[in-house]
Amino acid sequence: MRSEIVSQEKNVTRILVEVEEGTFRKKIDEAVENLRVKANIKGFRKGHVPRKVLELHLGADAIRAEALEQLVPEMLDKVVKEYELDLISEPSVEVDNLEKDKPVKMTFVFETRPEVVLPDLETIEVTRKKVVLTGKMLDEAITSLRNNVSEKIPVEGRPSRTGDLLDVEYSVKIQDPEEKEVMKELPKQRSLVELDPDQLPEDLSAALQGRTAGDSFEVDVTTKAEDTSEERILRYSIDILSVSEKRLPEMDGVFFEKVVGDPGLTEEDFREKIHARLQENLAEESLKDAERKAISLIIERSELDLPESLVERQRTIIREDMAERIKKETEMTLDDYLKEKSIDKDQFEAGLLSDAEASVRRSLVMEALADREMIEVENADVDREIAELSRSMGVEETRVRNFFLKNTDTLADIVHRIRMKKTVSRVMEKVSIKEDDISEETSETAKNEEEGS
Repeated sequence: MRSEIVSQEKNVTRILVEVEEGTFRKKIDEAVENLRVKANIKGFRKGHVPRKVLELHLGADAIRAEALEQLVPEMLDKVVKEYELDLISEPSVEVDNLEKDKPVKMTFVFETRPEVVLPDLETIEVTRKKVVLTGKMLDEAITSLRNNVSEKIPVEGRPSRTGDLLDVEYSVKIQDPEEKEVMKELPKQRSLVELDPDQLPEDLSAALQGRTAGDSFEVDVTTKAEDTSEERILRYSIDILSVSEKRLPEMDGVFFEKVVGDPGLTEEDFREKIHARLQENLAEESLKDAERKAISLIIERSELDLPESLVERQRTIIREDMAERIKKETEMTLDDYLKEKSIDKDQFEAGLLSDAEASVRRSLVMEALADREMIEVENADVDREIAELSRSMGVEETRVRNFFLKNTDTLADIVHRIRMKKTVSRVMEKVSIKEDDISEETSETAKNEEEGS
């Protein structure tokens, strides 16, 4: 076999391969034997058809095609290894010559991973916020925990008021504020609404005050459309099914057991445990935020040519996933959904293209990072990941392991995920991280400034 690169354009490489006539003749002999076993020709026992009869029956072209089908994978494997190609898709082959008693010439077309010029990690600087949990933040967190396990007590002898829970059934008509005509009517829904003026539109909150079970009424709420700044009117038709008040649990062992699994704590001990848990969560969120910033800067400063075919395949995947999700949630096709939402198809496709380009760029940069940093996934890494999955799923570790052994594609995804996590960890070891302390005072100042603006 002789081979040579005939062209290279961006990430597409064309390699001409010439196979000696003698080598191909051996492949033809093997093809004849394979076809002889399969051939069912009247008058001859299976596997004992004479070669001349077989050639006459099938034709020389069919036999050469069978030989070529066996030859191509062997040649492909040799070329990939010889040129150390890093493929991103299945290669194609163009047969240039398949004449009798002449060398076979074929051209392989490979799409390879493009070169990625990465920045020096030492030049990347990110800020990691160090949030100190204040007493106010702790109180709000504990109140939220109490709300999560609060009881609903039916209200008797009084109308609804702030803080109550209203079980309502409602429908909505969307109206044009100028023409007053109904643009769209949403189907009737049921919901449990907390009467909180800070969370509800002012008109709706006021209309829900002073209500009792059995009340029916309408209220108009002026709002802005999601995709434009134009105002519209939402006319709610509401039926009050019941009114309840929240009863928060006492700060005692029953509540402590529900939250942290230990009924023997004092209130002070419980607060310390929640404080430690929240502080750990804040630190984890801060680290994740710094990781996202670091990776974003690396991607932004990396140089590469995006393979158009890879981007198009990714756009197809995104579109199909979206269509499947829309079908599941709304029972509508993607085209019907776009019409329903008045979404311009060209703009939609442009958005898909942008998302696909970002996804491919991120993937190529991360793979290049992992390669440059020589990130390897060890068996121990996989064992830890499987153990963590079994704990989070509440399934025996043996069952999880057996599942991955039977589903090699899923196992490959796990290995890839581990490699990417290790790559991010290596990045954070090398980039410059600046700590930014955030105190209660600075948080309040920022909040006041934001409200003032």
